[in-house]
Amino acid sequence: MENASKALLIAAAVLVVILLIAFGMKIFNSTANVSGQSESTGKALQNQTNAASKAAQNNLNALGTWIK
Repeated sequence: MENASKALLIAAAVLVVILLIAFGMKIFNSTANVSGQSESTGKALQNQTNAASKAAQNNLNALGTWIK
């Protein structure tokens, strides 16, 4: 009887470890592409900022020639 209870405790511990590993893998896989998505978002924001800066520079240049 004592060996059977120890075997059940060991089996339960093994199942808990398997569940923890599976949960960890699920979290790891769900966050695998986050850095790639944030990098592409950053590049898109940089492109839009550069375009807005160029447009503002062109408008200021046009305003400068109009004032002269």
